[in-house]
Amino acid sequence: MSSLSSSLSIAMQSLNAASGELQLTNSNIANANTPGYTRKVAVLQEAPPTSEGGLSAGNGVVLEGYQSIRDELVQGQIQQETQAQSGANAQLASLQQIQPAFTTSTQDIGTQMSALFASISSLSTNPTGSSARQGVLVAGKNLATAFNTTSNTLTSLQASLNTQVTQDVGQINQLTKQIAALNPQLAEMKANGQDGGTLQDQQDQMVLQLSALTNVAVTQNSSGVTLTTGNGTALVMGSQSFALQTTSGTNGMTQVLDQNGTNITAGLTGGDLGGTIQTRDNSIASLLNQLDTLASQFATAFNAAQAAGTDQNGNTGQNFFTPPTTTAGYAGLMQMAITDPAAIAASSDGSAGSNGNLAAFSNVQSTALPSGSAPGDMYASLVYQVGSLTSNANAESSATTASLLQLNNQLSSTSGVSIDEESANLITYQQAYEAAARVISTIQQLFSVTVSMGTAAAE
Repeated sequence: MSSLSSSLSIAMQSLNAASGELQLTNSNIANANTPGYTRKVAVLQEAPPTSEGGLSAGNGVVLEGYQSIRDELVQGQIQQETQAQSGANAQLASLQQIQPAFTTSTQDIGTQMSALFASISSLSTNPTGSSARQGVLVAGKNLATAFNTTSNTLTSLQASLNTQVTQDVGQINQLTKQIAALNPQLAEMKANGQDGGTLQDQQDQMVLQLSALTNVAVTQNSSGVTLTTGNGTALVMGSQSFALQTTSGTNGMTQVLDQNGTNITAGLTGGDLGGTIQTRDNSIASLLNQLDTLASQFATAFNAAQAAGTDQNGNTGQNFFTPPTTTAGYAGLMQMAITDPAAIAASSDGSAGSNGNLAAFSNVQSTALPSGSAPGDMYASLVYQVGSLTSNANAESSATTASLLQLNNQLSSTSGVSIDEESANLITYQQAYEAAARVISTIQQLFSVTVSMGTAAAE
């Protein structure tokens, strides 16, 4: 009877093991397309044998639990590439909105600047013609409008990116809170020798989502995952999360502060937040500064040319454009200072029919401004910078996308679910289950025979 009991116990353990393997296989197949799911396998252990009379008999198998198949190295590389990709995509999306403002069209600054000098050239052939004079005013107004429009495009985008910074910080705080809440549960499971399983999958996905928002450094210890920004600002330590804050800076730009109120904006790189800040504070700020410089210096030079001549009324030329009181923001505020065609100071000798001073206007086109380049060259440099920035962001986006595809494929080959493999396992585990069930059925029959034998002997 004890031998049959041992055999029944072994068969029951085998049935339990096969049942566990079938359950895990079913779960793997069901989650084959679930983002972040890690393939799980049963952990089987041979039961300690029994020794009796110099003989050692096996005691079957024990289902110890399950184990997730992970590759922490590749997972870390994916997190890093995700930071780079999201940062590049954030910059690219913004730069693609900027690019049309600097693309050659009938409304861009370069075209309108050329149109202004063309109108000056037309006026030189007929300095008293009212239509030619009106054409100069229209061209000047169009140029000022082009500066206004381009500046407003950049400043509006900056305001939009300000909002994006606030939204990103809110998402970061939400994720770090959730990640910290999982740490104690995972730490307890691992302390008891259990696999993190589903909870670990959830936390890994949250860390990946966090990586898409900002640069994070990830370390593991006994209390769970510890997360910091690239500049060392703590985000998660054990069960505690540290919320970032936002405030408006003196320049009107949204700043990011750590839990102690320290401004960490400049140290945030990578991810959507880093890419957004990079575009807002560096790329756009630089373009705006150069645009304001060009507008201010061009207006000053044109006003100087106007002041060198006399208008049709014999008066010294007044300002053509509103004179800059400050360079910052001038491109967005630039306007015509005169509206009367007769106020154009075309004359160099005071006579109404003179066109001598128009050469001074024309010279502005080819004369270097205080910044060191002619107006057209300064604008061409801006166009080149926008194109270069966009091209670089696009190249980085493409490169990181390709790298991520390769890394995800590599991770999938280790941690992902193969339907073909799981289907083959399903057949194997099914056969094992059926075999164990047949053993149990056989032993039950033997028990019945043995009981019957005992009853017959008693009669």
